[in-house]
Order: sequence, then C-alpha cells, then structure tokens
Amino acid sequence: MPLTRPFAALLMSLVSIAPVAVPTMAETVRTEAIDPAIAMAGGQVEGQIVGEETVVYLVDGMAGQTLSVDLSTTNASLFFNILPQEQSEALFNASVDGTVADLPLPADGTYAVELYLMRNAARRNETARFTLGIGLGGGDFADGLAGGPDWWQVTGLTSEALNIRSGPDTRYAVVGKARNGDVMQNRGCRMTGPLRWCSIRVDGSGVQGWVAGSYLTETAAPAQPAIPEGGPVGNGTGFDATGLLPCVTAADAAPRDCPFGVVRDGPGNAGVWIAIGGGIERQVLFEGGVPVAAAAPAEMQVEKVGDIFTIILGAERYTIPEAVITGG
Repeated sequence: MPLTRPFAALLMSLVSIAPVAVPTMAETVRTEAIDPAIAMAGGQVEGQIVGEETVVYLVDGMAGQTLSVDLSTTNASLFFNILPQEQSEALFNASVDGTVADLPLPADGTYAVELYLMRNAARRNETARFTLGIGLGGGDFADGLAGGPDWWQVTGLTSEALNIRSGPDTRYAVVGKARNGDVMQNRGCRMTGPLRWCSIRVDGSGVQGWVAGSYLTETAAPAQPAIPEGGPVGNGTGFDATGLLPCVTAADAAPRDCPFGVVRDGPGNAGVWIAIGGGIERQVLFEGGVPVAAAAPAEMQVEKVGDIFTIILGAERYTIPEAVITGG
C-alpha cells in the first residue's frame, strides 16, 4: 500500500514528473517456485541480484486471494513487479506503487514476483541483497467503512515507545516513535506472517510508516485545528496546525499577520499554505527542515536568523518559525 505525500498537489506543481521505471533486459533469469505452505503462512526469502540479473518468484493463487509482498534491500535501485506468469503487463510496479503490495488476485493462476535492478544500476553491475516477504491469504484493508476504523490510538505499551518502521516488519528501519495515547490515521492493515501490521500517519507530526497492530485500538477522529478567518484552503488534506504569521504581501503594504495552515510529513518535512487575501495562497515546501520550493510568481529567497525563516518572494515576505514545521 503506497504512502502518499499529504501535499502531493504542491509537489506536482513544483517539480517535474520522473518517467516510469522498467526493468532491464536481463542476461540471466533465475526462477524459484514458492512452496504454497510458506506462502499461506507468510514467509520470507533472502537473496542477491547482481547487474542485469532478474529473479522471479512464482506463487500459485486463486481469484479473490490477496498476494502480499514487501521488499527490504541494501540497494535503493532494486524493485519488483507482480504479473501473471507469461504475461507482460504488470499488476503492481514497485517503482511507481511502493515496495509494499497487497494485491487482490483477479483470477486463478500462477503469479510472478519479478525482482530487478534499475537500468543504470544494472549497467554499473551493482549488487543488491534483499529480503522479500511473500504471503498469500486475506489482506486487511481499512477504508473507514467495512475494513476498519479511520483512526487508531496507541494503547498497551509497556515500554517507553512504539517503533514506527518504514515497512511492515521488524527488519525495516525505525523512522519514528509513538507513545501511549498517540492518535494515528489508519492507512490500511495487512498480515506479515502471523502478525498484523498497519500503515499509519501520526496526527500532528505527520510521521508515516508501519506499526504493530497489536498496540492499536479504535478511536474517534481528533479535533481539527480551527482555521482563522480568511484562512487557506490548502490541497484538501486536513491541516496539522493553523495560525497567523507575520507577512508583507506587496511592495507598498504594511506588515500584518497572514493566516496559515501546515501539513506535516514527518521530521523537517511540511507544506505551508499562506492566505494573502482575494482567494490567493502562497505555498512553501520544506524538506529536511529547510524551504526548498514555493508556488509563487517570484523566485524564492530565504533568510534565517535563529529558528526563524524569512521567505522572500519578490516584494513579499513571510516569517515562518521552525516550530510551524516541526510542531515543537
């Protein structure tokens, strides 16, 4: 289940779209059939790819079953496709859809999980070690209606914190921490072997990842921050915080306060929407704690003193404290 950036609309307006990746024409294809008992139990296979090799794992399934696949690897250029055996059109493309798949099978038959290095990495004869989780059964997706609640709350922790991981298993890196009482948006759950893992987004901080489902209980939606009068609309995603920030919106304008809303995407990453009047909004994208782009008619310049950013867009100036981005 791919995780979507909450300010994807802003990204689309500021950067070009990368072409869809495809596997290389492999010099060597290695094929291995997955034991049905291993697939039904949710097993893992480990291996290595070098250069233009392709590794194909074959899984027999029936219509309506869910084929669950997740990939952890030492090489960010390693991806997989899922497709019916002896067909060329992929049902799932990890380079586009993400490295966690829960795919309802459309028909009885044998399905291929095809691992490959991206063309440039293959031509450099790079090596990729990997662990591939493969399960066949019932993926559990939450849609807020039949598959599960919209929101979870962390409960039952006996340790200080619950690890938020980059994928649905303990072999994935820790990308954040959660504590008892933290509220999370439910992005869908699935089984990794015998354990239930859930894709989440933490309310307030925007940290996204996977957590063990045994520590989650259903809860009500958190209260949304009040939007100041004349405040921004954003891209349709609920704001993590709103308020007022100092601004100058024209060369002959006096300093004033402008309403803003922020959507956070984990530590240091956020989209800030600023309403300047007349239905006009300025959008500033932060990555790694620094502003990297703005949707505005003038080129962005940045000044920083202490923990205060000043965003300069021609004659316009916007003062944004780091706390707006981090939630601190």
